[in-house]
Amino acid sequence: MLFEKHIDELAYAHGGTVGAGQLKQQAEDFIVNERLTFTPSGEGEHEFVYVQKKGLNTDEVLKKLAVHAGVTRRSVSYAGMKDKHAVTKQWFSVHLPGRAAPDWQLLEDDSIKIKRSTRHLKKLKRGVIQFNEFEIVISQLTVDHALLQQRIEQIKMFGVPNYFMQQRFGYLCQNLDRAYGLFSRGEKIKNKQLKGLLLSSARSFLFNQVLSERVKAENWDKALPGDAFMLSGTRQYFTDEANSTTTHTRLMEHDIHPSGPLFGVNDKVVSASVEQLEDTVFTANSVFCKGLLKEKVDSARRALRVVPTDFKAELISTDKLRLSFKLPSGSYATAVIRELINITSHVN
Repeated sequence: MLFEKHIDELAYAHGGTVGAGQLKQQAEDFIVNERLTFTPSGEGEHEFVYVQKKGLNTDEVLKKLAVHAGVTRRSVSYAGMKDKHAVTKQWFSVHLPGRAAPDWQLLEDDSIKIKRSTRHLKKLKRGVIQFNEFEIVISQLTVDHALLQQRIEQIKMFGVPNYFMQQRFGYLCQNLDRAYGLFSRGEKIKNKQLKGLLLSSARSFLFNQVLSERVKAENWDKALPGDAFMLSGTRQYFTDEANSTTTHTRLMEHDIHPSGPLFGVNDKVVSASVEQLEDTVFTANSVFCKGLLKEKVDSARRALRVVPTDFKAELISTDKLRLSFKLPSGSYATAVIRELINITSHVN
């Protein structure tokens, strides 16, 4: 396998881990609550359902909701994917024009609980998440406690590299191997769902490679000539060729972040040294780039840095650590943990 160790090989921002432990010893050790950017209005033809799930992925819940409501899968939407091996709460919308909602409580079992339902005028769209709240327990912990506290303060102050993590690439990064094989042979991906997974994996890999190079150079959280900057918590970006004092101040205040490429057509945003660095990564990974261009994927940008808010850490026993924090949509809790603890997972 070409990419099995992709995540392991990404550079660390703060000097590596300060201990080891196990993640997801049980589902209750990884709790996620989704908060939307808006409040459903209470009326309309879209039924909004706030679901607590355990041992199911988001798509499996979507199917259950569709069957229970007697609608097609396309009539059910969600704002973001959530982990299977966890206890998570997230919103779904079900299009029910002119129809009353079914009794959602009849859907409940050990894997699904319906926490709330209401109505809204429009369907739920991807990415409309203000933040995700995480509460995570790391078990079988061995750690230098002084270094742990020091590292926690570093993360609060400087954040962590906003890497795409294992969930993006599939088990042992097999999505990358599959995308590479199909692209290198010039084969078309006929299945739309599979195509989306493989194209996303390829773009995420390229982003990670650029970010890792900037972490190595210790400028992943600094302004370089030619940078494009993301407004925190949004998908909007801007350039500032002069790298003004205002830009540096906003970087220090975490109001903006340097950005990296989500490769695609019309990818001509950055310039100078940043463009050179990104082009070097693209050249070294031409199979992915050519495959993405052939599929006419639009380019975008993503913040290189993410700063967890309300970050707390508590030793609940000599060998158990509880972490709680909030992250914006699209950022991974495991990217935060990676800078703290070398983890093994109880599940695949």
